[in-house]
Amino acid sequence: MAIGCLAWGSLLWDPRTLPTSGSFQSDGPRLPIEFSRVALDARVTLVIDPVAAFIATSWVRLDVGSPEEAVAGLGGRERIAPERWPEWIGQLSSDHPTEISESGDAGVRQIIADWRVLQGLDVVVWTALPPRMPDGESRRPNCEELIAHLQSLDGEARRRAEEYIRRAPAAVRTSNRSRFESELGQAYQRKRDGD
Repeated sequence: MAIGCLAWGSLLWDPRTLPTSGSFQSDGPRLPIEFSRVALDARVTLVIDPVAAFIATSWVRLDVGSPEEAVAGLGGRERIAPERWPEWIGQLSSDHPTEISESGDAGVRQIIADWRVLQGLDVVVWTALPPRMPDGESRRPNCEELIAHLQSLDGEARRRAEEYIRRAPAAVRTSNRSRFESELGQAYQRKRDGD
């Protein structure tokens, strides 16, 4: 069974326990991705955001034998509680091409479903965490709110937040990233030497 996992953020540089088979490929589907979620550790992370611009994503084959193992592998890597997997881990398969997952926008699921067929994959999974405010409220923060949040950080939390934005792939040129770099300075800018 050919199973793939989509990626656009830290999964690319820190797959940890994700059971990958091979390297990440840069020909994933173009999806609406933005820095729109404040994580529990205060980083501003990349998520599928239906109002964002479409950008290139990556993907990798997983070394698993079933869709359930793929979901568990990604859910474990993302530290998502198993009871949240149905809504926060997206999943599409050839058996159920558009309706396996409770997560995400129908248009995004269709883009992923079409891409899955072109790649010859039986199953594809992805992280489907929603946008979230710094206070945990489930709504999309605007860029000014995110900049204020980033400016409020210090110490290790600030270092992690800077690192996440800086290490995001160069192809991830989002509106918020451009604002972070211009308003918050060099600490948020991707290094030219391939950091």
